[in-house]
Amino acid sequence: MTHQFSIPDPEVTQRLLINLRRSRLSIEAATLELENITIQLDQENQQKRLLRLQQAMGR
Repeated sequence: MTHQFSIPDPEVTQRLLINLRRSRLSIEAATLELENITIQLDQENQQKRLLRLQQAMGR
């Protein structure tokens, strides 16, 4: 029982590489969007904390 390995068709290989690159770019874009959301949430939390501290000092 021997396994025969064939060399993939160059056209198929090229198409797979293109799909992998597109997938990588999509993942990278989604990661950047998530980072932006995280930054926005952090900024909102900081503003709320500052407001609470300012209100506590003004009492």
